[in-house]
Amino acid sequence: MKEGKDIDKLFKDGLENPDLPFNDLDWDNLEERLHPSPKRRTVPIIWLTAVAGIAAMLLVVYLLVKPDADQAKNRQVKTKIEKNNNAGKPLNDKEELIKKPADENGSAGNGQGSLLAGHHNTEKAINVQKGAETRSTSLKAMETGSDNSNQLVDVIYKPKINTEREPIAFEQQNLVFEPAQGRVAKIQDPVFKKKPRLILSILAAPDLTSVQKSGQSSLSGGLGIEATVILTKKLSVTTGASYAKKIYGSDFSLYKPNTNYVFSIKPSNIHANCDVLDIPINLNYKVFDNRRNSISVSTGLSSYLMLKEKYSFSYNGTYQGPQNFEVKNANQHYLGIANVGIEFQHKINHNLSISAKPFMKIPLTDIGYGNSRLSSTGVAISVNMNLFRRN
Repeated sequence: MKEGKDIDKLFKDGLENPDLPFNDLDWDNLEERLHPSPKRRTVPIIWLTAVAGIAAMLLVVYLLVKPDADQAKNRQVKTKIEKNNNAGKPLNDKEELIKKPADENGSAGNGQGSLLAGHHNTEKAINVQKGAETRSTSLKAMETGSDNSNQLVDVIYKPKINTEREPIAFEQQNLVFEPAQGRVAKIQDPVFKKKPRLILSILAAPDLTSVQKSGQSSLSGGLGIEATVILTKKLSVTTGASYAKKIYGSDFSLYKPNTNYVFSIKPSNIHANCDVLDIPINLNYKVFDNRRNSISVSTGLSSYLMLKEKYSFSYNGTYQGPQNFEVKNANQHYLGIANVGIEFQHKINHNLSISAKPFMKIPLTDIGYGNSRLSSTGVAISVNMNLFRRN
């Protein structure tokens, strides 16, 4: 055990106080391994020498070939000039040089004779004399042997042509204008066909529904869809259908059903909750219109189709009679409601607009199973979409 403790102590002392020599070169080598410096690639001298030799050879070849190309171009230009000047035959002989202008003058004279027919004889003599002068000047130039090629060309290829012509006499024509006989047809305005503008509206219409002379009103409302056909710039027709809830209450004295049933104890009040299909037909007239806003007044009639009617009765005393009564699809009132409203419309773009329409529905007949004079007042909020744009 003592020997083991001595060994442990020996290792402990050695680790706590290590005696290691310090060498700076070791740290430098370690730092170089951690951060190695990039090696630069050196271009061998052989490659540089080869590139320089190739460049020198290309330069020599270019200098040797370039003069030959310039000479070939000059030769081509000279041959083209000679072809244009000679026109197929060389002018080596004096007689050919003399004959050629003579022939050309002769042909030109013939052309002039055909073009300038009708000239006087004096003008022809002058032209002949000028041709003789040009021949004499060309002979003198050839005898002297001096380089007067420019003068010779001017003499040969620039003959003086007299462009004076006699005026052409037109035959007199008798122009007679005859006035048109009969009635002149009127020019009709072009007819542009216009597509009928159809506006589709989705609306929500909260209202207050009441029975006339009851003094009570209840919140009701409906959701529906309508279609408006534009007839003229200011006139339009609207129809559609909406599902409405008609909730109202009244005194039992205003409840007058067509029945032989007699309540043993009369209820004091009646409360109704009816599901109604409202089908309007309205005529609209636009009283104000600008780029964004418009105001229209409308009037028309509505048909009420009573889908379901629920009636509840309330009593004052302790004894009570029947509490509820329900009727389904028993009453339809065609064109029994008068509609009056005013619509404020705001255009968002050419195809979309929103509108608010305060309205009033006035009964023209008794409504429902209880034969009540049912009226409504509310505001219809709608989103309008123009399905067909006007041409």
